[in-house]
Formats: sequence, structure tokens, C-alpha cells
Amino acid sequence: MAREDARQYWEEQLSEYWGSGFSIPEYCELKELSYESARRWVRIFEKERGAVSGQSEEEVIELVEVKQPRPTPERKKPGVRLKVGAVDILLEKDFDGSVLSEVLKVLGAF
Repeated sequence: MAREDARQYWEEQLSEYWGSGFSIPEYCELKELSYESARRWVRIFEKERGAVSGQSEEEVIELVEVKQPRPTPERKKPGVRLKVGAVDILLEKDFDGSVLSEVLKVLGAF
């Protein structure tokens, strides 16, 4: 079969595929077509469609809506507030005492 004859054959065979909603394997099984050949021709036709629209297969961009997560209200965690000179230190309930000790040494308050 000449290339042009093959092209016309596959255009006819795949004409219903595009809007069918079937996957290539499902469509091939339904129409009793060679899966490998159909897949190859689908890629050829899709590549040509991309070239006609001015985009290659790699340049096609899919836009996806990204919703910003809802801000969660900040919970007030019971803790301790220390004021050392002009420095305000806020400690959460489960603070690490050794870290606080080091901070206070650096500030010269201990």
C-alpha cells in the first residue's frame, strides 16, 4: 500500500476516533484495527494538527486552575511572653527550654 493510500485509509479509519471518547486500544478493538499502526497514525495526525496551529507537541500548554487554599484562622496557643529590654520573646506552650536559655545568654540577661 502506497503511503498516500495508507494515509487515506487511516484518516478514514480514525475519523470517528477523535470524537468517540474511546481510548486508542478500545477503539482499535471495536473497529478491529492494528493497535500499533493506529497509535502511530494518531501521533502523525496530532503532530500535523499542532504544526497547522503553529505549535509543536512540546509547545502545547495546558492551563489548570489553581485555587488558593483558604486561610485557616490562627489559633492562639497558650504560652509565655518575655520582655528583655527592647526585645520581645514569644514562646509557645511546648518551647525548648535549652534554646531559651541560650537566647537569654546571648541577650546578656542571664
